[in-house]
Amino acid sequence: MQAVARSETPAAAARADPADRADRRRRGWGTPRLRVVLALGFGTLGFLATLALAALVSREATRRLEAEVGGQLTEIASQMARNLDIGMFERWRDIQIAAASDSLRDPGTATAAKRAVMERLQATYPAYSIIGLVDADGRVSATSTGALEGADVSGRDYFRGGLEGPYVGDVHPAKLLQSLMPPVDTGARGAAREPLRLVDVAAPVRSPDGRVLGVLAAHLDWTWARDMARILEGALRGHRQGAEILILSRDGTVLLGPPALQGAALPRAVLTGDRSLDPQGTSRVGPWPDGAAAYLSAHASTTGHRDYPGLGWQVVVRQTADRALTAVAALRGDILVAGSVVALAAALLAWLLAGLIARPLLDLAVAAETLGRDQRPPPLPRAFVREGAMIADALGAAADELARRADTHRLLIDELNHRVKNTLATVQAMAAQSLKNLGGDAAAGRDAFEARLLALSRAHDILTRESWASADLRGVATQAMRPFLGAEVPGGARSGSDLASQTSSGALPPRISLEGPDLRLPPEGALALTMILHELCTNAVKHGALSVPGGRAALVWTVEAGPDTDTLRVTWCECGGPPVVPPTRKGFGTRLLERGFAGNRTASLTYEAAGVVYRAANPLPAPGRAAAQPTPRLQAGRA
Repeated sequence: MQAVARSETPAAAARADPADRADRRRRGWGTPRLRVVLALGFGTLGFLATLALAALVSREATRRLEAEVGGQLTEIASQMARNLDIGMFERWRDIQIAAASDSLRDPGTATAAKRAVMERLQATYPAYSIIGLVDADGRVSATSTGALEGADVSGRDYFRGGLEGPYVGDVHPAKLLQSLMPPVDTGARGAAREPLRLVDVAAPVRSPDGRVLGVLAAHLDWTWARDMARILEGALRGHRQGAEILILSRDGTVLLGPPALQGAALPRAVLTGDRSLDPQGTSRVGPWPDGAAAYLSAHASTTGHRDYPGLGWQVVVRQTADRALTAVAALRGDILVAGSVVALAAALLAWLLAGLIARPLLDLAVAAETLGRDQRPPPLPRAFVREGAMIADALGAAADELARRADTHRLLIDELNHRVKNTLATVQAMAAQSLKNLGGDAAAGRDAFEARLLALSRAHDILTRESWASADLRGVATQAMRPFLGAEVPGGARSGSDLASQTSSGALPPRISLEGPDLRLPPEGALALTMILHELCTNAVKHGALSVPGGRAALVWTVEAGPDTDTLRVTWCECGGPPVVPPTRKGFGTRLLERGFAGNRTASLTYEAAGVVYRAANPLPAPGRAAAQPTPRLQAGRA
């Protein structure tokens, strides 16, 4: 017979098992509803679209804003470079004009008069730290402050350069003046006061006949450049908050900038950056050594002004990318907020639309379940969408066709059952007529043959009531054993471990015990089990425990779980009967029992002192594999 199925066949489940239908509904609870799927789908799609839009807009806005900020920083750097060139040109010109004054060119002019000229020049531009007149031998003859007079500066670059012509020297720390003047306050909070740094400007002093009398030199305090940078930075606070101006020497050393970079030589990679913001490459974005944040920066070089040659300074204006692109971050946030609102609205709309779609689908599901119970589904309302209406029409047509086929099937089953019963009756009559005049063993064989035919007939009756879909193992066993109990069969219910299995045809008395889980057998299994139990009961009534009043018999079946397959084990045992005497020969019934299910010879029939014990085992699919694996067939053995 086929493997025992622990879940009903579709036909039986459709007829009458609300618990199984409830179990299917419970399994469906883990599946999301259509409204939830559509709402989440539309909401997620809207949010993903928002993220994509925010990314695209942010990327384009960042590119444009970076270019705009880079242009602004370039303009500021160029303006600062022009201011430096013009400022240095003016100092360059001041010294040359003063060196050409008659008071300084005339060797006979008193020192006080010469000092007065330098004092007036320093008063016009206080950034001069000191202005001094050096004679041709390199000794300071007079200064604007009176300091350093008489000092020997013949080894200084500005003196040697000034003898040859107008001279300008790069920024350098003060040497002689360092001890005479206090450190400079940079104005930065928490920063130390930095040493005095100077820019030298010099020009030769010539006599009326063109002879070089000496050099007029001015030491320009570097704070004038810092003041100029702060003025520009203050003007930037309105739209370029946090922008910084740096001045680098020709070799990249920071002459003016943050304290952490002051005096450091910047690598060229800092000025070139990671990528350019304009085709000319004057503005770039990239990291700086004094911070982890990326900076947008622009640079411009000083090129001189008129006859002033310039010192090759580079002006760099930088701003952190976070501050420079604040507007982009705000725009991205606005897009995300607006997109989230749109996504929420889309999810709500999808929820409402899904309700219009899901309601007819639920009606269709109820109608399909009703149809599965062999009932006519109620008329369905028109669906919201055309496809739903088409499904409803198809379901109605299927209901009509299934009803027609069910009627035809019922007629065929009834006719088949009638003919099978007639055939069995004919076979029984032929056997009775053929063997009626024979005596002894032939008569006993005739009776056994008729009993087996009657057992098959009773099994057919059970399967007919179930439309040959499946049969309950307990009911099959009860029906197979009832004929052997005669008038002892009561109508009461079972109690405790003495199972009197209540079926549609009655119950077993307490001397028969049935114990095992609820299982359903396919038609072949029901027929095979009927024949096995018929032989066991026949032997028990004739020779075993059921042949005496105090004898008892028990049928126990269990299912053992395994890693790949489960195993059905059936045990029949007798007790309280007469002494057990093993048979001297094996008849048809004994051979049938020993072959077991499907002829796999896993059955055993033993004659123990307490009574006969019969065991049979057969593999069957595990619950989760029943639908995925082919069902092995179990058949009662044949002689």
